Amino acid sequence: MDRVSAPMGTVSSPLLDRPIEITQIMPCIADPAKIRFHAEPSADLRDVLPYLNAVIPGAIYNHDQPALTFTMEQRIITVFPGRVSGAKLNDLEDAKQALTWLTDLINDTWARCGEIRPSYERRERLSPLMLYKLLPGTNCRRCGVPTCLAFALRLATQETTVEQCLPLAEGQHSEKRALLAELLSAAGYAVPGGWL
Repeated sequence: MDRVSAPMGTVSSPLLDRPIEITQIMPCIADPAKIRFHAEPSADLRDVLPYLNAVIPGAIYNHDQPALTFTMEQRIITVFPGRVSGAKLNDLEDAKQALTWLTDLINDTWARCGEIRPSYERRERLSPLMLYKLLPGTNCRRCGVPTCLAFALRLATQETTVEQCLPLAEGQHSEKRALLAELLSAAGYAVPGGWL
């Protein structure tokens, strides 16, 4: 695997000369109906990670390790310098499509690195308990899950969005809504326009 230094300007050649290749498929631990994988990129990804951290909303980045984790709907993808891991993918075809998308994103980000300010900020996933404390606590089920705690868990893993909690739109919860929107926005999560 080649080690490439981050360029100062726009790059003409792609960082990855072929799609990230799956090396291992296993059953998903979190959901036995799905799969997880390990894959290997054709180049060292260490230098592109801070740029990806800047362009992927809600990514969780650890520069010291280094590793970058993000979600694609329910899928969880972690990018290391020499390996990519994924979990909660539907099947092999879903994993291949996710890796094709990631390869394109990496190459596009690398090509535009002269225009992107790299982010070395360490963002961490919000805990479900932290989010739960800012929900109405009504367990109304209008969001499609049985409890506010279950909703908080789905919100923390970005399997749902905050606007699915309909009671938050009601006036008596405006203070909680504002605090929750601020917390989500600071962590890089999607927040509806007008909530901040």
